[in-house]
Amino acid sequence: MPSVIIPPPYRGPTRGKAEITVVADTLRGCIMAVEEQHPGFGELVFAPNGTVHRYVTLFLNGEVVDPSDIDRAVVEDDAVEVLAAIAGG
Repeated sequence: MPSVIIPPPYRGPTRGKAEITVVADTLRGCIMAVEEQHPGFGELVFAPNGTVHRYVTLFLNGEVVDPSDIDRAVVEDDAVEVLAAIAGG
């Protein structure tokens, strides 16, 4: 089963969990599977129109995924990492 690696700023909905194993066939499915287990996570990653928020970067097995490729297939041993760009001021 793929795993989703959660960045510290997004661990509120996951109650501190840093990695969650999911059952999914696509990157979007992985994020939505985390959302099903931990409501509120999906809205941190996706904009209301279903696209990836502009300040979120997704990685698949260490490689950056273009936001337009969110429906890319995943397999059992894949690792999906969410990176949240945090702005300071």
